[in-house]
Amino acid sequence: MNLRTLHKRQNIFTRLAAIFICLFVLIGLLAHLTFWLSGASEVDIAQLEAISAPERQATEPVALHAVSEWPADRKSLFQQAPILDQRVTSGLLPSVDQRLPDNPLVIHPAHQMGPYGGTWPRYGTSPSDVGIFHHRLAYDGLVRWDPMGREILPNLATHWDIEDEGRSYTFYIRRGVRWSDGHPFSADDILFWYQDVLQNEDLTPVIPIEYRKGGQTVSCEKIDDYTIRFRFAEPYGLFLKQLASNLSYQIVYYPAHYLKNFHPHYQPIEELEKQARADGKDFWYQLFQDRLDYRNVDCPRLWAWTVSRPPPERPAEFVRNPYYWKVDPEGRQLPYIDRITFDIYDLETINIKAINGEIGMQGRHMTFQNYPIFMANQKRGGYSVRHWLDGGDGTTAIVFNLNHKDHVLKSLFHQRNFRIAMSHAIDRDAIREAAFLGIGESRQISPPPISAYHMPEHAYGYLTYDPVLANRLLDEIGLVKRDERGMRLRSDGSPLVLNIETSSTMLGAGKMFEMIAANWRDVGIDAKVKMQARQLYAQRRNALLCDVLVWGGAGEIVPTLDPRWFLPYSSSSFHGLDYARWYRSGGKTGTEPPPDMLRALDLFGQIELTVDEEEQIRLFKEIIEINRQNLWVIGTVGAIPQLFIVKNTFRNVPEVAVGCWPLRTPGATAPESYAIDEG
Repeated sequence: MNLRTLHKRQNIFTRLAAIFICLFVLIGLLAHLTFWLSGASEVDIAQLEAISAPERQATEPVALHAVSEWPADRKSLFQQAPILDQRVTSGLLPSVDQRLPDNPLVIHPAHQMGPYGGTWPRYGTSPSDVGIFHHRLAYDGLVRWDPMGREILPNLATHWDIEDEGRSYTFYIRRGVRWSDGHPFSADDILFWYQDVLQNEDLTPVIPIEYRKGGQTVSCEKIDDYTIRFRFAEPYGLFLKQLASNLSYQIVYYPAHYLKNFHPHYQPIEELEKQARADGKDFWYQLFQDRLDYRNVDCPRLWAWTVSRPPPERPAEFVRNPYYWKVDPEGRQLPYIDRITFDIYDLETINIKAINGEIGMQGRHMTFQNYPIFMANQKRGGYSVRHWLDGGDGTTAIVFNLNHKDHVLKSLFHQRNFRIAMSHAIDRDAIREAAFLGIGESRQISPPPISAYHMPEHAYGYLTYDPVLANRLLDEIGLVKRDERGMRLRSDGSPLVLNIETSSTMLGAGKMFEMIAANWRDVGIDAKVKMQARQLYAQRRNALLCDVLVWGGAGEIVPTLDPRWFLPYSSSSFHGLDYARWYRSGGKTGTEPPPDMLRALDLFGQIELTVDEEEQIRLFKEIIEINRQNLWVIGTVGAIPQLFIVKNTFRNVPEVAVGCWPLRTPGATAPESYAIDEG
């Protein structure tokens, strides 16, 4: 049997499994069927059947990594990966003592130190999917989050001072850190980003609001080679949190000694434009951005692994950075793993590879519908299934386009009781059984119970499946006329048809959307599901043409970092994109939000003005209360674990951590400390 035939048979198996899930929702039967087809042991099946819904997800970590500073009184005696020995012996690399800083950051692994070596295979659905590497696996800024999103840890900065009520932030940079080409990293690199990137109109046409407070752009001052100070015109209490999530990643992304070769402040612009044209580009800044791109093998990095074979080559490959600036407690230079590969397959094939034990550690693209199959095949595939907490609470946001171009729909969507009726019309228990194997619970979009911002009044409000109440509320707002099919008519007398629009990237949730559409049709709202290519979906959404939009949570565990679902904050606030444009532009474009949204925006402005964590929590809970009253965003099923497939040979991957975008999952779990132990 050739590989193609095997994959075809495996594809048939996967599709059959999905059919059984949808039709019967009998986990035990499906697990035994998987056993019969795949050869899983009775022990595996018993383990699956013993897992009850409330027990599927732990709420506290079992083992996590920790960080510390290298003791000043300890002699270096550092060690390196054996794969680098020949390069040092031949003189191609300095000794490890010369490559590491005097005070490397110490990572205390979750379980064990080492061993060195091995390849970490990962998979994506497109070449662009490989780009998650430098967002999630290359998670190295001035500071970073701990794996549970509770604490901000030192990283490239050893420590920091916050002064003048949050106006001034001073960071003390780790001395002796080097870029991947051996050139020293210093405050000059950050200053280059500030002066020549952030304030260059070609490279940054609009300065993000995170860098503009009190009507002024943040100032950046080099105190010395290893000290940098940011100062805002007014207090900015969220700056450190934003740095831990994504801002400091941007700040330390620019190796000045390399990129000055492509910047007109340092090279004749005529030469740069000539070079750009020779490279098939029109302008110097396109050349600059190309050289900065993570796929450029020549651009120095601060990452644990750097690209050696960029996409679209298959597989893409990232190899260890010999100048990486972290060690374990015994002085072994990290990372432990030699290389990471990314190959491209369709979603079904990626899941088959996971079931067959061909994935090292990965949560991305592990579809929840395959959960019973993942569980039943653990022993055969030589992996374990980790149940990580979803920092976005696992629920899908359903939003009505409050800025719709159709004024009749816009008026309807702005009625609070309409939104409440549509929430009560959703049978979440049925969705949970059919789409999520009975796991999880009904939730609105809200910070999860593990978050300090959790408010049960909102999380569990307006969730009861009550079509009688939904019908009454819809009648009361004037939707009483119906056509011969029983479908309600609009205020202008035409059929009320609502398209539930989403991207094909959420294909795995298609069953849920079809069930919601059926629920709404039961109360007389003619709802239809429209799956679209991601680009088309984005185009229609940005043009304010969509009726109902669906998308995932946004890391509500720390909602101040991305409050998109609580107020019109960004281009991801799909329920009020034109309101967000008004907010982001300072009122220059877009549409002014209604009073309650303005109140939420004002409260968020107060949050930004304080560094007091308790005050931030108190104020944001007021924002959540405004959302509870208005229900601008409707949730579905939450407390769904994020599934991570982890090969049994992998070490130092936590049993439980938080998965979400603000924590750059799995970046916050220190992938540089993962190890492959074949022994």
